[in-house]
Amino acid sequence: MTIIPVTVTARNEARSIEVCLRSLCWAQRQAEAVLPVRYELLVVLDDCTDETERIVRGLGVAVRTSTGGKVEAQRTGLRPGPFQIYCDADIVLSPDALCALTRAMLDDPSLQIAFPPKTPLRPRRQGPLAWALFVYNQRRGFSSQRSWFSGKLFAIRRWQVPTSDEVHARGGRCPPSRFYAPRSALRVDDIYLSARTVADGGLGALRECAADAVRFRPPETARGMYRYYRRMRRELERTERLFPELRSTLRAHGRRPPDLLRHARFSERLAFGIFTSALLLCRAAYVIERAAVDQLGLRASDPWPTIGETKLS
Repeated sequence: MTIIPVTVTARNEARSIEVCLRSLCWAQRQAEAVLPVRYELLVVLDDCTDETERIVRGLGVAVRTSTGGKVEAQRTGLRPGPFQIYCDADIVLSPDALCALTRAMLDDPSLQIAFPPKTPLRPRRQGPLAWALFVYNQRRGFSSQRSWFSGKLFAIRRWQVPTSDEVHARGGRCPPSRFYAPRSALRVDDIYLSARTVADGGLGALRECAADAVRFRPPETARGMYRYYRRMRRELERTERLFPELRSTLRAHGRRPPDLLRHARFSERLAFGIFTSALLLCRAAYVIERAAVDQLGLRASDPWPTIGETKLS
């Protein structure tokens, strides 16, 4: 019997964690009924200050605690096994999600990362931006390119991310910046792991499984969109600075051209236009904030605030 570790990372996910875990346990039962495997489920609480721990323990799921962000929570959950499965706490899994990931990894030992497609839940807010963000995510950016994996749910054969000390040492060689905080630990998993995996094994080392999607809530407001954009772009640029050996891979594969847009309906092209306009504002705000912090010496805001509108409820 093959034992596969499954780690759910959670930071103040009281609104989402029960729905996520119930769907995960259902997917676990489905997979264990047809495959010769057993999953060991663990929730790692990342500096939680809400009711997340009480809810998780009430469901009978094992718990560990960590500090320092999502990547450190994943490190805490790392256990022996042929590969690891990591799951965010604000998604809903389809019943066959675990089975599809496990089959892909067991059938192809050369595969390093497997991940399922994801589908946005319908927005709870009214308005053109909420609609445009939903359409953009539903059509997956209107891009056929899938060179990066989604950190919402994935299986990985060798999870290896530099420790805080290793990042700190590299950060000492970077230009000083209060905005980028180059000596602080990595916080976004899929940027570094995607770039490292593609650099080492090519695009074939990652595979999107042809399974039903996981469901998630994308941002629905300008504030939520900017917060999401800022954390991803900041970490992408930090990774380029800290790991110059990955720079060419990040630049070659880190952007997805909307090559499917020309076949979209008029309403979808309109939504893409609204999304693009909002994205331009996010980019401008990002440049202004970066300059204000590094050039004017203003206090840097928290790059990792909770984006409440993306949580299940």
